[in-house]
Amino acid sequence: MLPERPRMSSSRCPACGGPVDPLRAPRVVCMEDGVRFLCGASCKTRFLDGERRFEDSVRTVDSGATPDRQSIPDLVREATLPRYTGREERAEHHPARRYDPLIATGVGVVALALALSTASREIGWLSAFLVLLSAAVSARIPIRPLRATRSMRIVAPLGLGFAVLGAVLAPQAEAQRWALIGAALAAVNVSLRNSVHASLLGPVRALRRELRSTLPRTARIPAQERSVYEEVRSGELRPGDLVVVLEAERAPADGVVEEGAALGLRYPKASSSMQYAKGDFILAGTRILEGAITVRIRRSGDARAVVRATELGDRGHRGGNWASLLRLALTQWSWLLLGPAALALSILVGPTAAGACLLGAPILALLASLDAPLSAGALGAARRGMLFGDAVALRDAGRIDTAAILLRGALTAGEPSVQQVSSLGAMRLERVLALAAAAESVAASHPVARAIRRHADEHVSGSATVRKEKLLAGLGVTATTSHGIPVVVGRRQLLLDEGISVATADQEAQRIENEGLTPIFVAIDGTLEALLAILDPIHVGARDAIQRISDLPCDVVILSGDDRRTVERIAANLGASRVKAPLLPHERVAEVVELRETNGPVAVVGRGGEDDAVLAAADVPISLRP
Repeated sequence: MLPERPRMSSSRCPACGGPVDPLRAPRVVCMEDGVRFLCGASCKTRFLDGERRFEDSVRTVDSGATPDRQSIPDLVREATLPRYTGREERAEHHPARRYDPLIATGVGVVALALALSTASREIGWLSAFLVLLSAAVSARIPIRPLRATRSMRIVAPLGLGFAVLGAVLAPQAEAQRWALIGAALAAVNVSLRNSVHASLLGPVRALRRELRSTLPRTARIPAQERSVYEEVRSGELRPGDLVVVLEAERAPADGVVEEGAALGLRYPKASSSMQYAKGDFILAGTRILEGAITVRIRRSGDARAVVRATELGDRGHRGGNWASLLRLALTQWSWLLLGPAALALSILVGPTAAGACLLGAPILALLASLDAPLSAGALGAARRGMLFGDAVALRDAGRIDTAAILLRGALTAGEPSVQQVSSLGAMRLERVLALAAAAESVAASHPVARAIRRHADEHVSGSATVRKEKLLAGLGVTATTSHGIPVVVGRRQLLLDEGISVATADQEAQRIENEGLTPIFVAIDGTLEALLAILDPIHVGARDAIQRISDLPCDVVILSGDDRRTVERIAANLGASRVKAPLLPHERVAEVVELRETNGPVAVVGRGGEDDAVLAAADVPISLRP
């Protein structure tokens, strides 16, 4: 019998409270006051975010244990010196005014009741005071989606002030009473309108604060002295600067990982994580769960993607849409016309006419509120990791008729592997794979090239050298051995262009394509020597995503450089009917342009970097890499 596996008394997961065996805990976090054992990655994320309801109140560190060597993040933290040279960043101020709409409405109702109850001048004065009080409180109520402007908020309260003044100056008691009744009714209407607007936009402002809270106020940068770091304000960072982000910290700006590796959230409010390595893009506000990275900043300050998303419906972020800009101009500068007009009416006709003029101005707040859905849409999308560059892109996304999806990297994982290798010639297979891997070095960043080189590293003991490597985009690579023997690795079309027959592999290639794999041909000295079957796994949820796009309704077209039979097989499994393949990179751009001319607005889904040219040809480019 096998000996029984060692066991320890189980402890509670501090995040969810479930039992965890310390010897077999899926996740472990080392803290200054002890070790925490967690039951999974999601619990670790919640624990680092502060959810520790089930954490033991007292923890002790085993004094007899040998202290471990300090980790790199701890060493970096100890070597960090604060340096605040710029102005203090102003904290976003959100006064607690949630009861203002209720107070303004209540005061207006009381003023109306007093004016209706009696014609006494003393009660009339009290009613006039209450109307002015309601107007003053109404002026505090936010009536913009994100940032209220004083010029727009005081127009209606100013009209109420003129109305009250006209009522007080009325020569007859009955005229004064009815004027006060009208002013009180106007006060109730204004406060109710502002109340509805403020309550509807409350969730928008809360979501904006939630996204803003993910942005750290300080950042760690390398100092002049080696192995020393400085802590500065995030507002001082500029594109091109280097910042260091450690475990449990958030990225202060958008940038590209230059050194290190880490496990972090996919975007600031994500619930799932991804591995970050050199060359990967990271968004400001993204939390690092494990490891440490150095980031080269691309966007800082207000140019950060999360900041732009929170201000998409605000002034200066409307993308040049003429209707939105016109509404902005009306709401911002109409008081320059209304103010002199009210003053002129007050002099020529009387305060009541001026009040009537200004009380009609709340329609301007209604014009401003038409951009509230824009702000809500941008914030809701950002909460799910979808960040739009400007308001025009967000509006265009709502009128898309066709979605062109680039297969590799969008619907597939973008990290293929060699599944099968067939030897078709007389040359030894190891030698063929070594030459193919050497030739693919010219396309080291391409997923298929990485797969071939990785397979050769795992299955070939030796290596080979080639020269005159040449990359033919969308087709493959060519090279020459040190003895002048040509090497060709790529699609069927490349071999035919080089005058190499592939007839001996046609049947095997068709079988590979029918299985949804990609055939890669290897020819040496004009003879077909091997056939590789490449598998690029389908993303989990790709089929559901295509179904949801089709239900919008929106036509789905899959674009790919792979052989048509392979793409059709994958498309059939995903539930897509339209396929355009095989296409070279410039042919994909032309296909998108043709779809725009024939089908109307087109969205293209691809990966930033390798698909930039195709994305640029779309009405709405959707990059799965920021």
